[in-house]
Amino acid sequence: MSRLRTERLVNLVICLLSTRRFLTAEKIAATVPGYSHDPTDTRAHEAFQRKFERDKAELRRLGVPLETGTNSVFDGDQGYRIARRDYELPDIELSPDEAAVLGAAARLWQHSKLASDAGDGLWKLRAAGVDIRGGEEPEVAPVLSVDEAFTPIMSAVRDRREIRFEYLGKTDDSSAKRKLQPWGVACHRGRWYVVGFDLDRDATRCFRLSRITGQVRTVGKPDAFTVPDDVNLLDHVANFHADMPELPPRRATILVAPGRAAGVRRRAEQIEARRADGDRVVLSFQDPRRFASWLATYGSDVTVLDPPEVRKELATLLADIAAKYEDKKEVSV
Repeated sequence: MSRLRTERLVNLVICLLSTRRFLTAEKIAATVPGYSHDPTDTRAHEAFQRKFERDKAELRRLGVPLETGTNSVFDGDQGYRIARRDYELPDIELSPDEAAVLGAAARLWQHSKLASDAGDGLWKLRAAGVDIRGGEEPEVAPVLSVDEAFTPIMSAVRDRREIRFEYLGKTDDSSAKRKLQPWGVACHRGRWYVVGFDLDRDATRCFRLSRITGQVRTVGKPDAFTVPDDVNLLDHVANFHADMPELPPRRATILVAPGRAAGVRRRAEQIEARRADGDRVVLSFQDPRRFASWLATYGSDVTVLDPPEVRKELATLLADIAAKYEDKKEVSV
């Protein structure tokens, strides 16, 4: 959404919250910045009407309780307003234990891609007078990280939009195109999964986010499908694990710096002829994340050439490590 439209929507909400009377479209056009036009100009007035209709639909999609009505039985012009009693949230009341749990949960995300959202949530709780500290904070705390596909998939879940992505199969290194109506995202044993309706298989399916390659694309319009009321994401993920056979050994090609990473060389099944940029070694692995974690201990001495899944896992791990040191540097300054 553009900055100008965002400002116009915010101004529209403020305007409709500030009155108890129903405001006509004509009055709104004269009051809210971004709607001003010459009402005698037919084309300009039609453009305003289309813009206003889109903005009303967007507010309703965001959950803003936009009311329509007239101020009296003698008033034939329809107007709009937002009732504060329906718009404002009730007071937040949390017990000390509940506040402590929220604070601990938010800290899990401090080095992940959802750190900004978690920080905003804590700021709003503090602004409401909720103490989320919950006593002494531990010096060492767990950190929750997410895969690159997490953010676009969560957006698609929120908007009820279909997605397209490339997915690595369980038994080989080849990927296939998948079409999914995403119902939700769940974490199981430290890994993230998306559960939804597979349009090609015509059945419910579960996909591990770390096995998604390339970009996740959203297609179609919002509210394209309905999530079943009785769906249990964790049950689907657990069944996915129960039915999943143990992954067969796979191969990765690693570029090793000259004379470095002796542990990688010892484990190598094949070492190609020496080159100026290093040695290309081939190793077997089963779990991409565990394999990437092991490679990360060798730092810049190793570079993953193939497969993309391991390269992505290693890049995510190194980015998280770099972010932690950046945070420590900022604190020490």
